[in-house]
Amino acid sequence: MAIPVIYQLITMVILMIIGVVLHKKNFLSLTNAKGLSIVLTRVAVPCNMVVLLQREYSPEIFKGFLMTCGATYLMCCIGALLFFIVGKAMKMQPKELGLFSGGGVYSNVIFMGQPLIMAMYGVEGLIFCVAVMFTCNVFLFTVCSVLFAMGSDLKKSALQMLKDAFINLICLSAIIGVFCFVNSISLPQPIFDVLQYSANTTVCLSMIYIGSLLAAANVREIFKDKKVYIFSFLTLIVMPIITKLICGTFMSGMALSVLVVLMGTPAAAALPSFADLYGNDEKRASEYAFVSTILSVITLPLVAQFLCQ
Repeated sequence: MAIPVIYQLITMVILMIIGVVLHKKNFLSLTNAKGLSIVLTRVAVPCNMVVLLQREYSPEIFKGFLMTCGATYLMCCIGALLFFIVGKAMKMQPKELGLFSGGGVYSNVIFMGQPLIMAMYGVEGLIFCVAVMFTCNVFLFTVCSVLFAMGSDLKKSALQMLKDAFINLICLSAIIGVFCFVNSISLPQPIFDVLQYSANTTVCLSMIYIGSLLAAANVREIFKDKKVYIFSFLTLIVMPIITKLICGTFMSGMALSVLVVLMGTPAAAALPSFADLYGNDEKRASEYAFVSTILSVITLPLVAQFLCQ
């Protein structure tokens, strides 16, 4: 199981190196990189979610999809609580504590998770990947938004959080995809091709984007901070283990394995931007994303080998 993951990670690392080189050569500035992020989140990823659900309806698969959604939200809640307890024990201030707790479960499911699941399970596993993406997105705009706003005045009402959680391109595209799946609706070929071509850019652009962020980081300073190692250990090792232990009591097969792998992906590349949106520490968020992404090259094959049998 670890071999396809290793191959996929090598491919992703090469693409990240391309992003690093582009940034170092001043061909891709951080401003342009944020433009890539917008293209990804507003075009490529939404198109991808619809494409992944263009398949023949199966009651068993749909049941697994719904169960994966519920299990994902459960693990995000448990994970956020775990990070919050650890952060409290480390005597973090409210702002840092909120970022530590929310960032720990805001994983790189969209950009890193999907190509890994494709390598491990093929198209069959991607429908469960969509379930995790959809649910993590809802969790991001509800619970994570409260955590990221700790210690600041940038707080939202419950109504605004629900609006942000469900009225966005990623969630709407997932809903459209599920509707087509349940009703066995096949999109016209020209529309499907447009969505497919857009979706195919997801992996390449996302890895180049992450590479540009890594190039801008002060590596020497980051690796001296023990907090980023604790964050990475909890994200990359503890989360997939407790996911296997808890969700293994009511889930099995491919759906469980997909969830375990995705819960072990590093902090999302978009974490710094989202932290900044709520007045939190963008630099610290970048450090969490940087170190966990680097270490995931080692941990993800181990998770695939020992927790996804």
